[in-house]
Amino acid sequence: MPPPPRRSWKKIWLRVHLYVGLIGGGLFVLTSLTGSLLVFYKTIDEWLNPEQVIRTVGTDQPLSDIVAGAKTAHPDWSPPDTLIFPLHERDTFHAWFKDPASAPPKVRWHVVAVDPSTARPLSNREWGNFFVSFIYELHQELLLGKPGEIFVGILALFLLLSIGSGLYLWWPSPGKLRRALTFQTDGSLIRKHYDLHKLTGLVGAILLMLLALTGFYLEFPDAVTSVVQWFSPVRETGPEDQPQSEWQAGVPTILPEQAIAIARATFPDARPMWMGLPQHERDSYSVGLRQPEEIRQAGGQTEVWIDQYSGAVLRAQDWREFTGGETFLAWLFPLHNGEAFGLTGRWLILVAGLTPLPLYVTALRMWWLKQDAHRRRRES
Repeated sequence: MPPPPRRSWKKIWLRVHLYVGLIGGGLFVLTSLTGSLLVFYKTIDEWLNPEQVIRTVGTDQPLSDIVAGAKTAHPDWSPPDTLIFPLHERDTFHAWFKDPASAPPKVRWHVVAVDPSTARPLSNREWGNFFVSFIYELHQELLLGKPGEIFVGILALFLLLSIGSGLYLWWPSPGKLRRALTFQTDGSLIRKHYDLHKLTGLVGAILLMLLALTGFYLEFPDAVTSVVQWFSPVRETGPEDQPQSEWQAGVPTILPEQAIAIARATFPDARPMWMGLPQHERDSYSVGLRQPEEIRQAGGQTEVWIDQYSGAVLRAQDWREFTGGETFLAWLFPLHNGEAFGLTGRWLILVAGLTPLPLYVTALRMWWLKQDAHRRRRES
């Protein structure tokens, strides 16, 4: 049998594009708009809650005092799981506590902002209960927990299908490229909506495809990593793969500032970005650092694990020694939020996240106008 002609394929893909857009378009808009907000989520949080996340003026206190100050917010809990370092001169430390009353699959986290100048907590907030964290969970899982993450990951594939089918339907025949790139001001109302729809889609197509692909990775990292491993080695970095301290009875643990000093001695040009604190007697300190020219702006990919008793370096991860597969994976999150290309990249991602809204509105309007025209023809 000969292959179907292009006109037949267009009818098929027009149906696919129509139904994917009508059914999933509202969710595309929701996840993209929330993603646009999250590009500058830290700035938004500081603007909304300056008294809770902005430091006072003064000299920084020792890191052990910062940790002790954070613990005053939850004196009966274990030490903070992670301590995020300030990103700018007015920023605070953010200590992440795991609520001992919660359990998988829904673990509750509390974020305590600690003033570096006084070592006193400025705020104690449960993740998901303040604005930017609510938007984050809405974007990541639609407030549905793990099933929501799976759904959003699948939604990213449908967004790719919508974009791909739209590009196929737009692709002009020879000699019609100029018309395909033109907005016809003298056309019908449906034609104007179509031109606005196609031009908006063309402008945002590449970035939307990038967001969909990287978003799929963020929801299904193990699946994507397994595929990448077919082409390049990727070292295991899960919690069960972390090096452990050699427990020594009666030996005091080193202080957090000592762990930071050891990590900085290992990578002298790096800036500490966060540290994981030991929760049990066999745990180690983990210190995340950012070296010059690293892709991640707010986190970094360099990491050092340190024995909590002896201070020995148990393992060091240098981003400059990443395999091709590890480098590829390291790029995906910074591409998703735009930080891979600095402020310009963030603004591009923000604008790209706005494009599904006019696409959805113009598509709905075209569909409604066509349905109305069919109805009036039947009545006449």
